[in-house]
Amino acid sequence: MSKAYAHKVDVFNIVTSPEIEMLIICNEHKYNDYKKSGRKPSEYCKADLGYKNVKNYDFVKGYFGRIEKLIASIHEYRRLSNIPKGEYILWDLL
Repeated sequence: MSKAYAHKVDVFNIVTSPEIEMLIICNEHKYNDYKKSGRKPSEYCKADLGYKNVKNYDFVKGYFGRIEKLIASIHEYRRLSNIPKGEYILWDLL
């Protein structure tokens, strides 16, 4: 008779919102301006950067069409941001 063993699986939550908008802000080299604005990332992208469809899948896919652009933005976001302990972001998946 065999015993059934339960295997423990670690679950990690990867927070991507508002990270996608923050990646755009970082790519545009506007992080400091964004911080001064007091706006939410999506509002800043719409009002200050002129990206009206910032939450649209096709826009994001087109904006980060080159993987190098996405990876550079992920690294820059990690460098500039203060990620709470125990929270993971896209950078952690690289």
